[in-house]
Amino acid sequence: MFGAEFLPPGHRPIPPGVHALVGAKVVVKPGQVIDGATIVIRDGLIQAVGKDLAPPADARIRQLKGATIYAGFIDACLSFDSTNRPVTTTGLETGSVPAAGGVNFFGVPGADRDHARAGPGYEVAPVKPEERVARNFAPDKKLLASARELGFTAGNVIPEKGIVRGTSAFVALSDVGPNEAIIKPDTFQHVAFDTGGGRTEAYPRSLMGVIAVVRQTIFDARHYAREQEWLLHHQPQRGTRPEFNPSLESLARAVVREMPVVFEPGSALMVDRAGRVARELELNFYIQACGQEWRRPDLAKAAAVPFIVPLNFPELPKLPDDGDWDQVSLDQLRAWDWAPENAALLRQQGLEIALTCYGLGDRKNFRRNLRLALDRGLSADDALAALTVNPAKLCGVEDRLGTIEAGKVANLTVVAGDGYFNPENQVSEVWIDGRVYLVRAGEGPARPEKDAVDAENETALKSREKASLAEARELRKQRLARSPMEGRGPAAAPPAILVEGATIWTCGPEGRLENADLLIERGKVKAVGRGLASRSDRSTSPMVIDGRGRHVTPGIIDAHNHSLILGAVNEATLPSTAMVRIGDVINSESLNVHSQLAGGLTTLNLLHGSANPIGGQNAVLKLRDGLDPDAMKFSNAPPGIKFALGENVKQSNWGERNTNRFPQTRMGVGTFFANRFTAARQYLKEWDDYNQEGVGRAPRRPEPRRNLELEALSEVLQGKRWIHCHSYRQDEILAFLRTLEFFHVQVGTLQHILEGYKVADEIAKHGAGASSFADWWAYKFEVYDAIPFNGSLMRERGVLVSFNSDSSDLSRRLYLEAAKAVKYGATPEIEALKFVTLNPARQLRIDPFVGSLEPGKDADFVIWSKSPLDSTTVCLQTWIEGKKYFDRELEAARSKALEEERAALLEKARKIQARGGASEGGEKEKEKFFELPLEHRYDNQDRHCLEEEH
Repeated sequence: MFGAEFLPPGHRPIPPGVHALVGAKVVVKPGQVIDGATIVIRDGLIQAVGKDLAPPADARIRQLKGATIYAGFIDACLSFDSTNRPVTTTGLETGSVPAAGGVNFFGVPGADRDHARAGPGYEVAPVKPEERVARNFAPDKKLLASARELGFTAGNVIPEKGIVRGTSAFVALSDVGPNEAIIKPDTFQHVAFDTGGGRTEAYPRSLMGVIAVVRQTIFDARHYAREQEWLLHHQPQRGTRPEFNPSLESLARAVVREMPVVFEPGSALMVDRAGRVARELELNFYIQACGQEWRRPDLAKAAAVPFIVPLNFPELPKLPDDGDWDQVSLDQLRAWDWAPENAALLRQQGLEIALTCYGLGDRKNFRRNLRLALDRGLSADDALAALTVNPAKLCGVEDRLGTIEAGKVANLTVVAGDGYFNPENQVSEVWIDGRVYLVRAGEGPARPEKDAVDAENETALKSREKASLAEARELRKQRLARSPMEGRGPAAAPPAILVEGATIWTCGPEGRLENADLLIERGKVKAVGRGLASRSDRSTSPMVIDGRGRHVTPGIIDAHNHSLILGAVNEATLPSTAMVRIGDVINSESLNVHSQLAGGLTTLNLLHGSANPIGGQNAVLKLRDGLDPDAMKFSNAPPGIKFALGENVKQSNWGERNTNRFPQTRMGVGTFFANRFTAARQYLKEWDDYNQEGVGRAPRRPEPRRNLELEALSEVLQGKRWIHCHSYRQDEILAFLRTLEFFHVQVGTLQHILEGYKVADEIAKHGAGASSFADWWAYKFEVYDAIPFNGSLMRERGVLVSFNSDSSDLSRRLYLEAAKAVKYGATPEIEALKFVTLNPARQLRIDPFVGSLEPGKDADFVIWSKSPLDSTTVCLQTWIEGKKYFDRELEAARSKALEEERAALLEKARKIQARGGASEGGEKEKEKFFELPLEHRYDNQDRHCLEEEH
């Protein structure tokens, strides 16, 4: 042992093992400070710390009077990738390559169980939990030095590619070899809602697909563990050999909550989804903040777990012309102004945070941004905890690191002056495992000597620059941006409402009533008729609305909508994506919510796109603006799923792009449906056999593997989930109905159905609803036979007909679409209005609750200036469950407030730029200024275009 201490010639000698750091201000932990203290270090550990502590006789004394010593800082999300690429949640956009191949679907060209890697692993390539940072940890010494310059002594080095990315490694940031540097080889498992960002043919390419993959992976890992445990004690049956899967094997500790999982959601709403998915999967988890939590702090609070928080703020760019600022949106200015406050906001929600350099284009901006965070309300104690005790606790090393106490590892950060939170105080040295690493400020090129006049001028210039930067800092301290939640939610929520003297279109048995009243109590329709004032509950004083000259209708319902989806509308990579869920990617923050309320829309069916024969699961929503995505869901709506026929699914309209995914023909589409429903039957049988065999007898084999795709299709077979099928041509419609009838499945709705008038009798006989466009045609070959009389003709033949939008823009004017049935098909006005009220409610099986104004139904209603079928009418008020979510009279004040906020933020930005406050950030941070958040990426695009593209 003694001989091992001597190194060969040419090596740096091992420093003495005993040190006494004397005279500094020692911050033992947040809130506990000892002035003029001594720290004794022996053999890499802290032996003692105290005020009047005599240094040991064998100690090397280091005088540090005037310095401040902290426990060595810890970065819980350390990247040595110079790009620090954040997750990409944009998904499959128009122009990107559709996919070939599949997951566990056999018998089609290019699709098999291969997981696109050389060795064994999971069938989805971005799932690689077996990857270990510890296996390849060998950072450049310059990168280690750059972290030490900021005071960091240890960090958790993370994997940065894929969805389930593998395990991070907790390391010392010293110059020792990798074997010695690694403190904890497997800290966390990492999951990112990352759609890849580039062109690829592999599943998944949408945000909803990524979430489906995470679910299926964890379910598979649990099944794998149960199966392996069973096989330890029992021989495999029927000669089958269990497969080896290192990916699933490596998740064993995570699925039993022994290893925490860090989720990187990438957006404010995905923070909420990450929390919900993690709890659904019963994981022990933390969240890596996206920097946008200020948009929905309530959702961050609901996650109720620690956050690892980057300080990568957007920076003001230098624009070529002053007029270019006119193109900068209010949301971009809000994101810039809110960013420094995000950390403090998370603390205000009662959440534990750890700070990280992750995402910074230049780590040197970390301390400047930390100062901005302190200026915006983050306390010094909270900031210090976020650099020491909190990351130590998260990484499971709190027994060794995070505070300056006897027995802990001698990792220390030494700052010249009164403390770290003044960026002008340099980190002079750090101690790692009892060894000192001096931090030297970078030396610039030698400057020629100046005469006294030049030196004086330079001093004056620096003084002015410093004063300007101080002014810029003062401007940044005050946030002018308002919360995006302001002005959202109900404008009124009275216990009772009485609308008097209106023309009421009940869309129920009473038809249209002139000079009538509508009485609402506790969110439900109590009565419709005349003289209802005397019938109101005496315990409630109703809000009285003068309805004279006004028209009142049920809330408009859209049976086919794509406007509130985060990321891609389609998961286009596989012929069946029944496992993906629109409910995972509801965009409650879209500006479309407000604009559609302004058009009287209260309920919508949010559908997957039409890129594949079997798409994803739908979500029926009520536009309860201000609530979280799950709270917008119509809880009484039965589940559904999107199917599709025609050019989209056989890829005939996908242009020159790669189109080798099955199916390629219409007959292939029918064959595919038969294949998947046959597979679903077998899946149900497998579970039935398991549930019936050996109940109460041991030993019992493990339950079958959960298959989320076949689970959804099984629900269709059982009549628990309704199909909404994109369709145009009569021949395909008939073939589809016959296929489904063979499997004893009734179709919920045929969407678009522009040749429905040709086969209306067959549709009516089957019992499917028809949700059509009013007058769209000729936009692609298969709709050349569309006619504007389609809806009326189908209604006359006994088909339940609705008109839908399939468009973010058209969904604001569905009432005018209903009027077209009167113009083209001479449909009676009362029946025409049902095309966008009662009929879609019946198609979605929610008519017991909405669609008409009848006693006991939800109080979803709209007040119009004229008849809802009049082209000059406007929506005056929109109510959902007795709460007013839109009022036209409030719009002018709302618009003015937004304009004034934008003007104030622009003025602030210009002032800061004029004072040099925008010149400190890096180019990456300036590019970040222009990034559109996922929640608003499609506010100005019509989602119909994206849906029809596939």
